[in-house]
Amino acid sequence: MARLQAKQVRLSEKQRNILKQLETGTHSPQHFKQRAEIVLMANSGYSNNEMERKLQISGETITKWRNRYAANEKELATIEEENPRKLRNAIEKTLSDEQRSGKPATFTDEQVACIIAMSCQKPDDLGLPFSHWTPELLKDEAIKRGIVSTISTSQVRVFLKRERFKTTPS
Repeated sequence: MARLQAKQVRLSEKQRNILKQLETGTHSPQHFKQRAEIVLMANSGYSNNEMERKLQISGETITKWRNRYAANEKELATIEEENPRKLRNAIEKTLSDEQRSGKPATFTDEQVACIIAMSCQKPDDLGLPFSHWTPELLKDEAIKRGIVSTISTSQVRVFLKRERFKTTPS
């Protein structure tokens, strides 16, 4: 069975400098450090097996980032030539995770807006027998009004916190 040849990674001096900054930067996220190191080692001629042993990470990870960088070489070279100020961002984008779909939202934007709008009204003005909202009271009223069929108190808290609203503790 023939072994696949690892993709060649070619770097300009400017790309190499940016990758070294990412690899050694004290404020660089850990994933950028590791991915920059993979690309730099690939450029220096290391095989995937050598990198796997030296870096103690899976061959799949090494192959993924080596191939991703190699696939973007032409685009990066064009950016470097036409707009060098955008090169660092382009390299970071190349070394970033792709967007994942994730779990669909449980509540619509309209439902969230209704709960937040309700929290902005005084309960007295709505004819309710209390003077301040608590997450528990907002939850109960949202269900009672049919805004949502079910919701937890903690989820109401999340909506309010995200919008920086305050309620009386439950």
